[in-house]
Amino acid sequence: MSKIKELVANPIARLNQDEVPLFDRLVQYAKQDVTPFDVPGHKMGSAMNPLKQVLGEMTLRMDVNSMKELDLLSHPQSVIKDAQNLAADAFGAEQAYFLVNGTTVGIQAMIMATCKPGDILLVPRNGHKSVMDGIILSGAKPVFIQPEVDYHFGISHGVSLFNAKKAIEEHPHARAILITYPTYFGSMCDLEEICQLAHKQGIAVIVDSAHGAHLPFLANGIQDPIEAGADAVTISMHKTGGSLTQSSLLLLQNNRIVPEAIQKILSMLQTTSANYLLMSSLDVARRELAVHGRERYRKLKPIVEKAIAQIEHESRLEILKPAYVGKHFNQSYDWTKLVIRVNGIGLTGFEVYTILKENYGIQMELAEGYVVMAVITTSDTEESIGKLVYALKDIEEKHGEQTVIMSTHVTADQVNKLIVSPREAFYSEHESVDINEAVGRISADTLMIYPPGIPLVIPGELLSHDVVKQYHYYRQTIGTVLTEAKKAHHIMVVKENDK
Repeated sequence: MSKIKELVANPIARLNQDEVPLFDRLVQYAKQDVTPFDVPGHKMGSAMNPLKQVLGEMTLRMDVNSMKELDLLSHPQSVIKDAQNLAADAFGAEQAYFLVNGTTVGIQAMIMATCKPGDILLVPRNGHKSVMDGIILSGAKPVFIQPEVDYHFGISHGVSLFNAKKAIEEHPHARAILITYPTYFGSMCDLEEICQLAHKQGIAVIVDSAHGAHLPFLANGIQDPIEAGADAVTISMHKTGGSLTQSSLLLLQNNRIVPEAIQKILSMLQTTSANYLLMSSLDVARRELAVHGRERYRKLKPIVEKAIAQIEHESRLEILKPAYVGKHFNQSYDWTKLVIRVNGIGLTGFEVYTILKENYGIQMELAEGYVVMAVITTSDTEESIGKLVYALKDIEEKHGEQTVIMSTHVTADQVNKLIVSPREAFYSEHESVDINEAVGRISADTLMIYPPGIPLVIPGELLSHDVVKQYHYYRQTIGTVLTEAKKAHHIMVVKENDK
């Protein structure tokens, strides 16, 4: 048993989660009388400028470079190492690594640490763009698993246990399986069973838990990825954990992935000038979750339940709930994701998203054809949630209609055909073509809507009529689809003579 697991098993011996070693040392350094002749060039905010006026002197004094007393992220020996050990302890893992390039770099590192060129990676097709980029970087051969499609809410949930088991049985020599847990919309597959099935075949389980930093602190039977048995997990602490944007954690356990390999790849992918404001925010956010998280979520849940009842009272608005996801998809659900079905009042999610922002000053996380989504964290209050409840009821009264909006383009229900590997397509010769003339061509591009950052097509996939229709649907409803082609309504494809 690892040292961290021994500490977890013996609460008396656990690390002191009240400590914030990196944050404390950084504050201590910022308060010293230092005359900086190192970088960054603002020299601890020595000169007055708009940045200093708005952020304050202390913020800039804490924006410093790596040095002996503040440790080095690529080779942690002191305060960063201590802070990472506390993070591992808080999440029940054996190792934790601070990430300053978001969960993106963690996902890429997990893939590159498990898959070399040509190795099979089992992966949900509704994976984030960073997953697809990790496949290109590693040279892995993806075998895509179709997620569960929810036509009523117009979204995708996690992969089913049946489909995951089928993929493992059909590809027993795969090097890894990647699972999104929870999905962007909060559903969670039977990860523990998937881990057991994969591990029997010697397949590593890596998890994109970008939206699951809070899971270990929810209780009520919700299982976090480390508890379920995953080998490596990357979590966006900034999304639901309270740290600064772009700061994340990579967690490691078991012995299927070598820690030295993870550290080596992270040192390749991350900056050598890691931002101390980001890293220290991870230290503080971890402390807040570990010390106060469970109690805060316990108090928050009845507020959310009350809000759901108020929204749905005498209304055609509908909230995605655990009972619904369990009944129809046999998956559990994260109640901190408030997914609101609005097409029942004759409006698209995009329209409600815009009305909420422009008329009520409410910024939602995202919109889809049928839904809008709010992310609830411990920073929310009964007052903030109440504003959302009032706005939704007011929108239904003022803008709602008796019609129900339905569209065949809201949710993709099939996996695109992969003709060549994403890496091969990425490095092939490309040309730009009108997207309406691209059907039947091999994409060298990634068409993506952000958020959530799930591609409509990736390099190597065959462009179908359905992809083109989805492109036009999103372009007409949200106004833009991210693409690498510089000319409007064009897409980069593999040159015919370079297939």
